Amino acid sequence: MLIIFDCDGVLVDSESLAARVFSAHLANFGVSLSAQQCEHKFRGHTMDYCLAMLQHEYPDSLPHDFLASLAAATTEAFNKDLQPVAGIEPVLQWLSSRGTPFGVASNGALTKVHHSLAVTGLRDYFGDHCFSAEQVTQGKPAPDLFLLAAKSMGCLPGKTLVVEDSLTGVTAAIKAGMAVLRYGSPLEVDGGVIEGFVEMSVLPDLIEDFSLSLRDG
Repeated sequence: MLIIFDCDGVLVDSESLAARVFSAHLANFGVSLSAQQCEHKFRGHTMDYCLAMLQHEYPDSLPHDFLASLAAATTEAFNKDLQPVAGIEPVLQWLSSRGTPFGVASNGALTKVHHSLAVTGLRDYFGDHCFSAEQVTQGKPAPDLFLLAAKSMGCLPGKTLVVEDSLTGVTAAIKAGMAVLRYGSPLEVDGGVIEGFVEMSVLPDLIEDFSLSLRDG
């Protein structure tokens, strides 16, 4: 059994903070999108996807180094204000004590993943088990990233459980043939509804249920 976590919004409480930085940075170039709009439009996507969307909607508005300057502004904000998601560290401690393998797979850059985990004190839990969309041809919602993580950690997709918060990530997990839990409210996807959970304190029980289903199956 393997557990794969998304990073932003699941391990680190970054989504609203990153959206505020994104909104403020766009305003520097005359693009008016609120933090809420940024979070809705870009949540779960790669930065290349976000840039392509912006260039289509606001042609010639952004400089060639927009992503680099946005990354610098985001790093500064994360250094100051980023926190772990409430209740996630006890879950990681529990998994570690059981010897259950787990990793993180993010559409963000690998340097950003490492930085976010380091700032929030979670880096040592993951060791080398950090994976980024930079390492595959297509990021989420394609299954490539989750399949890479599972293969690298020696686990079959059918024995892997993904913990995600975005539609993009949930879709990728389903395409990869993996079980998935949604951190947040229930989420409608093609073919049904993924039930959600809103307190990390219940995650160990949900993981136990998945482990039992593998044994019974």
